[in-house]
Amino acid sequence: MTLLVLHGPSLSLRKEFEGLDGVLRLRAANHGLTLKILQSNHEGVLIDTLLAERRGIDGVVVNPAGLFSSYPLRDALEAMVVPIFEVHLDPTRAKLSVLRAVCTEQFSGKGADPYLQAIDHFIQTKASADSGKGKAVVASKMKTLGRKAPREPKAAAAAPSGKTLGRSAKAALAEGMLSRKLIRQKIAERLAGKLSAAELATWARMQWMEVQRGAPAESGYRDMLEDSLQTLTLSTMPASRLTDEQLVDLMAQLEG
Repeated sequence: MTLLVLHGPSLSLRKEFEGLDGVLRLRAANHGLTLKILQSNHEGVLIDTLLAERRGIDGVVVNPAGLFSSYPLRDALEAMVVPIFEVHLDPTRAKLSVLRAVCTEQFSGKGADPYLQAIDHFIQTKASADSGKGKAVVASKMKTLGRKAPREPKAAAAAPSGKTLGRSAKAALAEGMLSRKLIRQKIAERLAGKLSAAELATWARMQWMEVQRGAPAESGYRDMLEDSLQTLTLSTMPASRLTDEQLVDLMAQLEG
């Protein structure tokens, strides 16, 4: 697993910052984690890094420092589909931060403490999630113990009726499946003014998350669908905003 650690403006000038990255890497290594660490004094660099790394990380630890009131940075974090942990060395900034609303958890303290708390919390969260999955599998298996063998299903009364049911089931499945047609439809609604840019981005983000959880997607086009959803998810952000012409181009790409 990989965590992206972002340090905001001027943090490198603070005494407690010296040796901080080494301490964090050691704690991460003890948990089998890999850290990608960046310190920048520029808001745009932090946002671009989030966009560039969004597909290769499992979580984000961010200390915005003086950017605690940055709505562009908040928008970038909100577009992420991984746990986000905000850390602060200044408790006042922690209370006033606009990023807090889109983060999984917030920690404040001195030196490396809030960073280490964030890493530990990430590990605990992942461990709990994995444990929950394991228990669900065990419970599912336990429920099947002691059951009688299922009876052989009765043959359909008539072949035409069976064929009709098969077509209906396939149609129902296709209707709820993520497909190129569905994404084109949503883009068309956006261009027609039936959806706002924010509503389209929110829909795309939710669809992307569902696919990651195993929801069905059009066969042979999963990568294209995921890329399109990611593009739409980030389409309201300044660095990756889409014009109407670009939305039309995306629809054309989905025609296949």
